[in-house]
Amino acid sequence: MPSEFTLDLCFIREHTQSPFYTIIERQLNGLFAGKGTWYIDLREEQGLDIAVAEIKGMAIWESEVEVLRYIEESAQPDLTSEYDCWNHLHGYQVKVSPKADAGCCRLKKEAHV
Repeated sequence: MPSEFTLDLCFIREHTQSPFYTIIERQLNGLFAGKGTWYIDLREEQGLDIAVAEIKGMAIWESEVEVLRYIEESAQPDLTSEYDCWNHLHGYQVKVSPKADAGCCRLKKEAHV
């Protein structure tokens, strides 16, 4: 059954000149292209690069655990830590809401009793 998901990821690292936004974008594109869309807010504060990525979409996952398992199994870590955003993941929040078919091209939230 398709589910709507929202995933927030917080990455923090010491500030460097390497393109943190591009590194995160490449990883998210590899994981979520065709499954959702994302927005990355990147800022530099007190010598740190701080990036918060919000991913939203539809997929076949039915639980938060399945989303996390997918990321763990599918993420392509870079051998050089400078280009691996997963080494800098400091927090996440994930929410999955199963949907029920409500007719042609429409989805509605599944009622939980």
